[in-house]
Amino acid sequence: MRKPSIFSLVLFILVEFGFSQGVSLRFQPEPGQTFNYLLLSETTVIQSAMGMEQVVFSKTESKFKYLIQNVSPNGNVEMIISIDTIKTSIKTQMPPMDTTFSFPIAFKFKQVHDKYGKPLNYEIIEGGEVQIPMGGGTRRIDKRNYTFSLVFPQDKLTPGKSWSFSYSDTSTAEEGKTIVKTNGEYTFEGIEEKLGLECARLKLDANLSLSGSGTIQGMNYGLEGEGKNKGTVWVEVKSGVIVYSEMDTEMDIAMGISGQVEMTMPMTQKVKSTLSLIK
Repeated sequence: MRKPSIFSLVLFILVEFGFSQGVSLRFQPEPGQTFNYLLLSETTVIQSAMGMEQVVFSKTESKFKYLIQNVSPNGNVEMIISIDTIKTSIKTQMPPMDTTFSFPIAFKFKQVHDKYGKPLNYEIIEGGEVQIPMGGGTRRIDKRNYTFSLVFPQDKLTPGKSWSFSYSDTSTAEEGKTIVKTNGEYTFEGIEEKLGLECARLKLDANLSLSGSGTIQGMNYGLEGEGKNKGTVWVEVKSGVIVYSEMDTEMDIAMGISGQVEMTMPMTQKVKSTLSLIK
């Protein structure tokens, strides 16, 4: 049997030693870099009201980009996030509807993160709302779909190591306010190539809670809900930017309405989404 060469043994030891020391993830893209993304999502909403069940299917395609403006000496990253287009297809049974909306978007906002990815500042530069066709009124764009939301640990990561996170996000629009709280953990599963880049593969397991209140067509409403978010995220080791992600989210929500009509409408929302870096 052929014995391994001294060179092979040394190389194996060096590689194993380097991997055992772990990897440090930091959000450190370079000034002037632009990252273009494609976000695809499929949503199913099952809603019950007055003894009737309604099912709504939708598919959404969004294109947006990050422009890295500056990286300070202490590692703070200032970037502009701009949304180019949003295309949504909606299909319902009652009332029958099968249509597609395409929105030209002029929405830009600035966000500052520290070198671990923690958000430090958020500022809307342009837009923030979109006009829904066919009398749908205006809707505020949910920035959670487009902002960088990963916060890395300070320690080095080895396969199997996890870290916890929690944050709260508040969205305000004409009809009311919604608060989403997220608590969960990421687990580092290893290093692998994704879309031609060296990436850290991270497993996500999170719990969601939702609350809100407001007014719709002169009637007051309240929202309460809980859910789960599970998936996998691939992050480039060099820059810390997300290269690819696939997520499954499920929420059970109860909406109570008071005023001229008193009712509670339970609903279930399931979302399957992918985020891909476009070169």
